[in-house]
Amino acid sequence: MDLPGTDESVSVPIKDLRPKTEKENGTFSFAITSSAYGIYRKGDATLAPPMIQIFRRLVFEKLGGSAKPLEISVYHMVVYANMKSEFRRAAAFAAVGGAVGGALAGAATGSTVNLSQSLVDRAHFEDEEIDENERADYTEAENPERTSVYVIYIDADINGKRTFVKTMAPIKTRDKQDGYVAAVKSAIGYFLSYY
Repeated sequence: MDLPGTDESVSVPIKDLRPKTEKENGTFSFAITSSAYGIYRKGDATLAPPMIQIFRRLVFEKLGGSAKPLEISVYHMVVYANMKSEFRRAAAFAAVGGAVGGALAGAATGSTVNLSQSLVDRAHFEDEEIDENERADYTEAENPERTSVYVIYIDADINGKRTFVKTMAPIKTRDKQDGYVAAVKSAIGYFLSYY
């Protein structure tokens, strides 16, 4: 992600309290019949600079001008890619039409989904009865065309105020910009709208 100018936020301490898994890439299932198929966790190494550093910089740019020093703690910051429906469509087309069918399936996934953002129930998110891959699920109302999406969670505390948000954004954008970068910027911007 291109962040122009000098990064003055490097002096701001940030407590990274995320579970270790949220920092790592993950694939939940390769079995097409699994409910976890086509869902991935994108770790810190998939974005340069890592999302937590981008977060610190954008927090500093918005709130760093006050006389009070910034205190930032991050409890959850994780990105999921849910490509389940797109992959299943491609597999179905390929089974029927071979390589040509697979190519047609790829061309048929050009639709996008609108940005969806909301506050998160922390207790539900941390419920150990819920499989991690379920955090990347969406409802029919949120994504009626079952387009591939990024689902991003940010749970952080800035100077004693803790907020937990979710952003669902399309992997493929209408204007051909990098969907991952656009999703991360939207997620952090939405989080900061509460400050």
